[in-house]
Amino acid sequence: MIEWNNKTRLIISDVDETIAPVYMEAEEEMVKELELLLKEGKVIFFISGQSVTNIKWRIVDKIDPLVRKNILIGHCSGCEVWGFDQKGNVNEKPFCSYYQELLTEANKIEWREVIDIIIEKFKLNKYLTMPKPKFRLLTNNPQDIMYEDRGPQITFEVINGINLNDENKKRLNEQFDFGTDDFRDPIILEAHKLLSERDIPITPRKAGTFAIDFAIRGITKTTAVRHAMTDEYLIKQFNLKDIKAEEIEIWGDKFSITNGGTDRHICEALDHTVRAITFRKDEEDLPDNYNVVVWDGNNELEEGTLEYIKRRNK
Repeated sequence: MIEWNNKTRLIISDVDETIAPVYMEAEEEMVKELELLLKEGKVIFFISGQSVTNIKWRIVDKIDPLVRKNILIGHCSGCEVWGFDQKGNVNEKPFCSYYQELLTEANKIEWREVIDIIIEKFKLNKYLTMPKPKFRLLTNNPQDIMYEDRGPQITFEVINGINLNDENKKRLNEQFDFGTDDFRDPIILEAHKLLSERDIPITPRKAGTFAIDFAIRGITKTTAVRHAMTDEYLIKQFNLKDIKAEEIEIWGDKFSITNGGTDRHICEALDHTVRAITFRKDEEDLPDNYNVVVWDGNNELEEGTLEYIKRRNK
């Protein structure tokens, strides 16, 4: 049985399907437990492909403002790291921003021009973000996507384009000349080509179970965690000096090497003995050079995380 780690001082956690369902608020009970952890003096570093705004309304805004100072957010796959002031308000500026450091204003404009070309070429129909069940009720075409420009990252949620049925696979393969059952493959291939031709430092990559993240080249969740663990100001601010491996814990649901497992990048920034728990029970191809364990409780995903947190009271 995976027992609660009483030594934990720093929790580095994914958001989607680890703390809350995708594009949905965290459950009240989850918020209550996170608030208690923060009141105990623990630091929680939320790190996600989502934006700061998204993570705030789904989770942080529900937490007591007086303990938000113990929260860090690495948003847009680690592109920026944000914190909160003593009153619980998000800081005016991020602690770091690779978006501002690595992209010129011309890059930002050209990147969005490429996105427009991709949408036109693949005849993609853009929808606003919403919970997955609602999107599936509204749509069934693989070319229907949820689209969000998060500033430092642009995301396509290709929900209907994964594990294509025979009819859609035949139609799309003939139209766009690819041989898999994942509609993301030709989109990513074409995006790589267009971005490389224009020398724009953006990489399109699979994320989660159905997304494409257009993110800054070379920037991953590793980047944000390394910054937090090496920046002298943050080390002092969050009392991270001389923190030991057994005092850090990673929570996530996508550590797979071959299936867009971006949470494993958190492990890459830390000592290989730091425990990481995946709350997705069917994960395959987990990295064997890190201490990744599969949750053994009755529930999984965000319900599994809550089940684990509540074990500390037993």
